[in-house]
Amino acid sequence: MTGLETALRVVQRAMVETGLLDWAGVADRMSVRPARIGRLTGHGHSLTPGAPGHLTLYDPAAAAEVVTPAGASKSRNTPFAGMELPGRVVATFLRGVPAVLDGKLA
Repeated sequence: MTGLETALRVVQRAMVETGLLDWAGVADRMSVRPARIGRLTGHGHSLTPGAPGHLTLYDPAAAAEVVTPAGASKSRNTPFAGMELPGRVVATFLRGVPAVLDGKLA
């Protein structure tokens, strides 16, 4: 399991639940700033009519144990194996096209 599969869940636990960041701060640190650094002008923006939709739908109320064989990555090493972490990515969209739906690659 790679870090990307657990990153938002770990950030929720370490930063949001402790009050160090709100969800707007999470979006800034995990989307807006990386897009700016990578010079990806089509990414890291708010949704606007007519613009390509790059979006992650996330359920912060969900919680589940990190199970290493369940990830999409071929890597199985993670420091979070066996831990219960909050949240779950429900879906991701790139240019309005589903990339992940209900935790499975679309």
